[in-house]
Amino acid sequence: MLLRKHNLCLLVVILFILILGGTAMAAQKFKIKPRFSASWKVDDNFYKSEVNEREVYTYLFQPGVDLGFETAKNLLSFSYTLNNYNYDDQDSLLPGQEPADREDYTGHKLIFRDTYKPTDRLFLGLEDLYDKTREPADSDRFSNSISRDKYTVNQISPWVSYEIGPKLSSEFRYRYKERDYDKAANEDAEENRAIITLTYNLKPKTTLNLEYQTWEMDYDLASSDYDSDQIKLIFMKQFKYFSVEAGAGYQNRSFDVNSIDDMDLFTYRVSLMGQNPPKPNREPRSSIELAAEQNLNDLGEGEEYFKAQRYSLKAMHVFMEKIIASAQGYYQNSDYEITTGITPSGSIELREDKIYNLSCSLGYKFLEWLTFSLTAGYEDRNSNLAGLDYDNRYYMAKMDFSYPLGKK
Repeated sequence: MLLRKHNLCLLVVILFILILGGTAMAAQKFKIKPRFSASWKVDDNFYKSEVNEREVYTYLFQPGVDLGFETAKNLLSFSYTLNNYNYDDQDSLLPGQEPADREDYTGHKLIFRDTYKPTDRLFLGLEDLYDKTREPADSDRFSNSISRDKYTVNQISPWVSYEIGPKLSSEFRYRYKERDYDKAANEDAEENRAIITLTYNLKPKTTLNLEYQTWEMDYDLASSDYDSDQIKLIFMKQFKYFSVEAGAGYQNRSFDVNSIDDMDLFTYRVSLMGQNPPKPNREPRSSIELAAEQNLNDLGEGEEYFKAQRYSLKAMHVFMEKIIASAQGYYQNSDYEITTGITPSGSIELREDKIYNLSCSLGYKFLEWLTFSLTAGYEDRNSNLAGLDYDNRYYMAKMDFSYPLGKK
């Protein structure tokens, strides 16, 4: 079923290119960039278990390519990455444990974007994302799952934007998103979402957005389907080296069974981003991003929904044009709405998890298109329920190759 649906999405993409983006074949600018990455990673608690920790090596090979076409009215980009994962146990297995290499797999990630400008005020667009992975966060960025089950995500999003006047513009976006597991016992999900945005330009680099989202989530097994509505007011300001975004709103989520109460939440996101040299330069020598946000997770099979409060940091600096130092990390508090369990003291409470994840990298750019890097990281989950704590230390060595071949 997923394959048929994805083929349909690809057909829509092809038709969109032919109808709206045909001029791209005579592009004023054409870019092609083949990529290849190879990495070795060691996790001392690969399966993120409170007991029976296992050290596992991961060998990852990632060939890929980026394509781009640009004309006066059309901007098209295509990105594909093949992700070949191979795992190797470093500890002796306990009775009943399966070897890590049983999970070896080849994933695929495809991203397609097309923007077409038929008139001075009208913009049409289409985005498609396809991802085959074992990472839970690829389907829900707030995910607190440690599942290793393989699944595919397909997300297609057509949109239209219209400049109503010199200071006012509007955008309508529809998003279809499907998660499909390889194993029939896992729960697949399907999302249909509409997003309407009104943007008012207070000043040339200052905007105020009013955003409304409405969506429905449908599960194919026992989890309750739900409908959500969210409205937010977002302020954005661009300075020379920094930009500020501050948005706040409200979300209501109602379920199709009377046994689950509606969920209501004050949502927000505040971020500070900076880079030097300033935008529109694409390769800054220094960059930083700080963000704080609060919202509900979208995917909660088994009614595992929680209020997520996340604080994140990303920073990077290039020394002597060759040495790249970076750090990133986040803290997330997951406060569950329904899920309960037994605490270490024996009482029954609503689940609450605190997650820390921090990594630092040091890289050396041998050439503009060839970089080697070393990364060390630590992640930790502290839960109020028994059996859900874990910590994991990981180290990675990686070689990145990315060379632009064509430019017209």
